[in-house]
Amino acid sequence: MTAFMGLARRQPIIIDTDLFGDVDDASALAVANVLHNCGLADLRGVAINTHSKYGAPAASAICSYFGNSHVAISAIRPLTNETFFDDWQYLRGEYASKVAYNWPGAVKDAFQTNTPVSMYRSILAAADSHSLHIISIGFLTNLADVLRSTADSISPLSGTQLLEAKVSELIVMGGQYPSGWEYNFGGGDPESTAYVLANWPRSVSITFSGNELGGNIYSGREVLERAPADSPVLAAYEWYVTRGSVTRETWDPVTTLYGIVGMRGFQKLGVAPLLRYGNRFGYNKIVSSNGSNAWINDTSVRNQHWLELGYGVQNTTMADLINNFLVHPPSVRICLV
Repeated sequence: MTAFMGLARRQPIIIDTDLFGDVDDASALAVANVLHNCGLADLRGVAINTHSKYGAPAASAICSYFGNSHVAISAIRPLTNETFFDDWQYLRGEYASKVAYNWPGAVKDAFQTNTPVSMYRSILAAADSHSLHIISIGFLTNLADVLRSTADSISPLSGTQLLEAKVSELIVMGGQYPSGWEYNFGGGDPESTAYVLANWPRSVSITFSGNELGGNIYSGREVLERAPADSPVLAAYEWYVTRGSVTRETWDPVTTLYGIVGMRGFQKLGVAPLLRYGNRFGYNKIVSSNGSNAWINDTSVRNQHWLELGYGVQNTTMADLINNFLVHPPSVRICLV
């Protein structure tokens, strides 16, 4: 294990998450908060894109546990009293409401949060030009709404103009590459997925992390053994994985890690590059009303990519790195990787 304290410029980020039914959203927030604390990230906001009223206070509790209660939290409307029920395998348990009400956080009531559009516009308006990374690890409803937003008291720019002026890269956990169907794209709001991919500013890069990447990397096995006893991330895994192995796919934490350190930033963590691009050119397109996507090979588009593990990199190597973030003590302001 090596230690690193960030010395370079922090990467400003907004995370857009469907924290509700899968524990990998909690682990992604752990990655973001640890990298914030050790100086590589500047976590400015978390937007919830699922309607349960428990998502926002759960996200706030995790951020607060890591000492980052100041992070802006927003919640999509309308809000519901829905909790997660595993009607796929009948093995998983609900964790969001339990984390929300058993750990202190700045947000106690999701009804008191700003809307995602308002939060996005405020953070974007205050950001430096072409500085922000937006990390989407859920449905694309909020981003579609931001794209459609118009000038207001926050900014005279439209949502599209703000995104073009202030965002340098959108990182999306969604889709299958080079083609296929995946839940974030098609399981909740495929109309918004199609809208975002068709209307995203062409000058702003997009990187996609597909189902096939994180779906083959399993993390969490060390959480029960090494995480601090008072960790809400530990509790989330304990409540979620009620039967069988505590390991879980790493769709969201891998996406978040790339969204912060980028392709060249792994050396800042003292490790070799673990990811590479799976293409040199082309763009992603929704090809069916069910949200299925396909990669279009167009040599004129050079700023859209999908991610793959680096040559010779084992799934377990990435999993070990993610595990170190999940068990990281909140009081330690260096990255122990």
